[in-house]
Amino acid sequence: MSQCRFENRLTGQAREMRGFRHAIRVHGKHELANAFAEIEAARKQGLWLALLLDYELGEWLEPAFEARPLARPLPSQAGAPRPRLTALVYEQMAAVPIWPAHHDKAPISRAQPGIRKRDYQACIGDIRAAIARGDLYQVNFTFPISIESALPPETLYRAIAGSHPAAHCAYVEDGARRILSFSPELFLERRGDMLTVRPMKGTAPRHADPVLDAQASVALKNSEKDRAENLMIVDLLRNDLGRIATPGSVNVDALFSLERYPSVWTMTSTITARAPGVPLEELLRALFPCGSITGAPKIAAMHKIRQLEAAERGIYCGSVGWLAPDGDCSLNVAIRSLEMHNERNGVFGVGGGIVHDSDPEQEWQECHWKARILNQSPETA
Repeated sequence: MSQCRFENRLTGQAREMRGFRHAIRVHGKHELANAFAEIEAARKQGLWLALLLDYELGEWLEPAFEARPLARPLPSQAGAPRPRLTALVYEQMAAVPIWPAHHDKAPISRAQPGIRKRDYQACIGDIRAAIARGDLYQVNFTFPISIESALPPETLYRAIAGSHPAAHCAYVEDGARRILSFSPELFLERRGDMLTVRPMKGTAPRHADPVLDAQASVALKNSEKDRAENLMIVDLLRNDLGRIATPGSVNVDALFSLERYPSVWTMTSTITARAPGVPLEELLRALFPCGSITGAPKIAAMHKIRQLEAAERGIYCGSVGWLAPDGDCSLNVAIRSLEMHNERNGVFGVGGGIVHDSDPEQEWQECHWKARILNQSPETA
């Protein structure tokens, strides 16, 4: 069974894939070339594709990444090979009404972080030491939260998406798992020859008190630390786009914009470029995974992530999106996303960008702000 829909909960627009044909899955690096050829063939036949890109797909796409032993597999994949790329092929994508919100004060019955606070802080210390040595500038360090819910996955999606609306939401069933994505971050949009990326870097908690909330937004807007982190990623993505874009066409359209969500303020920047005729494979090899969830330099940060993070990220920090017959596409950065292994159990990732002056306690608390989307802070065991 396959079900796939994409929702902009800010504008009330939704699209649903219809007429499922088949799935293309990549379980090994040697399968990539054939898979991308199949994807291009399906697109040129007038078919639509839903794309599920695990974060770890980037290790296969980037020749400079040295193979390392795999981290602990995600629970649903223990003992079975996990596809890092899944493309679900459909006959059409149709505009549909947005799913109505489901009102539940506690959609998540349990949330348990996959790392102890002292171990998290030790990892932050390791990253700061590496930055001090000049090994890198920034690392996006994350950890999983195991969750349980009494709600069916579709109802759980409607509960969280309804209370925490975002522009790049998705609900996908691919036969093996259910992806519930509530992402506010755009990874890549292609319209004709134009590419748009909108990295998100810089976060502050919302407050019920309007005065405190306004102060938090101003503090984020003026934060030298958050601006520096954001600018690092803007420079990284400008460089990534330059690998495939028409020379001179890469442009920073907006820098340090603030976006407001129910639980957090965030800072984004927008970069555009022209890249006529570039196929999906080349786009992903140049850009994936998004620099906002790796750090900089990208390859060095990815190696540090593999060294320190105890579990695979899976779809978290990867991407969920669609590819149209004409080559247009829209892919999110799969942050604030749940991967459900069955009707009750799943995993939700949280994390943040670590720089030399990051405070371990503040970074730990920021992860808790981001987990507010679950309507329950994770236990601090």
